[in-house]
Amino acid sequence: MSGIPKRNLATAVACLLLACAVTNPASAQTDPGHGLVGLRPLPRFAEDLKSNHGGSWAGLPTFDEQEGQYPFVAEHLDVVKDWLDGDFKTKRLFFEYYWGLDAVRDDLDPRKNHLVQVIRHWESEGGAVEHILICREYRLAIQRGHPDATPGPFEEDTRILSARDVEDIRGLFRQAHELGLLKHDDYKLIQMVEEPSFFAEDPRARAIIEKMEGVAYEAHQFNRHWPLETGWSKPKKVVRGAKWTLDQGKEYIFYYGPVIWESEQYYEFIERDWLVKFWRAGLPKHHPRMHYYLNTFPHAHGRGRPIGPESDPHSVLGFTKWLIQEVKTDPQQEGETSLERKAER
Repeated sequence: MSGIPKRNLATAVACLLLACAVTNPASAQTDPGHGLVGLRPLPRFAEDLKSNHGGSWAGLPTFDEQEGQYPFVAEHLDVVKDWLDGDFKTKRLFFEYYWGLDAVRDDLDPRKNHLVQVIRHWESEGGAVEHILICREYRLAIQRGHPDATPGPFEEDTRILSARDVEDIRGLFRQAHELGLLKHDDYKLIQMVEEPSFFAEDPRARAIIEKMEGVAYEAHQFNRHWPLETGWSKPKKVVRGAKWTLDQGKEYIFYYGPVIWESEQYYEFIERDWLVKFWRAGLPKHHPRMHYYLNTFPHAHGRGRPIGPESDPHSVLGFTKWLIQEVKTDPQQEGETSLERKAER
């Protein structure tokens, strides 16, 4: 090497170091220190107001009326459910999917399968599917016109899929990709669960979760979830399930909502207060695989909450802005926000 000019040697070393930095995943990617924040925007537009889910939606505010009124949320929201319109900059999507409603939907021919069709639709619209929140939802499904819906294998949580279900779905993805129907040969399957910790405590259920990319738990603010301290979503149980999931290297989605609005139980910022209580109970707030998705559709006495603008802290978009700021703030600089203090009762 003594024959190589020093200037050329320095250039060669610099190029080698640059190549190492580019090809080394640890160098190329930095851990953000937090997970994703997502939103289920409903009602989106006038067509949605025909819905009677949890009560009539007629006359409610819609997201499309908020054009230009949520620049922060539009820029910083990571994932959106079932919508590529509006002001949101992201093209990353999540959606819910019920397996086991009937044999026609679950046809294992990828050219006929309904799940493949849903993914193909969103990819054809320019979307990137981030998470598929999947489960068997047979009780509600039977009430809503699917008499042949069947439960999963566990009485303790009938939403959980079977090992065969997961294998069939993975096979569908591979075949659909080979046929050119889907962009990828696999997608993240996130098991939506009904019970907050059974899946983490029963070895049979744990074996199913190990075949999937993660877990999503729905925490409502009404019916059996009320009140927080003694209801279905007891913070200690939720935290136990979340921490087990993260310890397995899986992703955990806290699918929060619907939340209540003006009613006998409502007090100012109750929707934030519950989240603060979950965090103080130990639910991870800043973790790269811990995601917070808001499910704020207008169910029962949650209807009537304004959609926006994001400058209104009581609106859905104002709540979303607050959550983005809370989850994505560097914990070294975070401290206790004034809104957290205001949420305390």
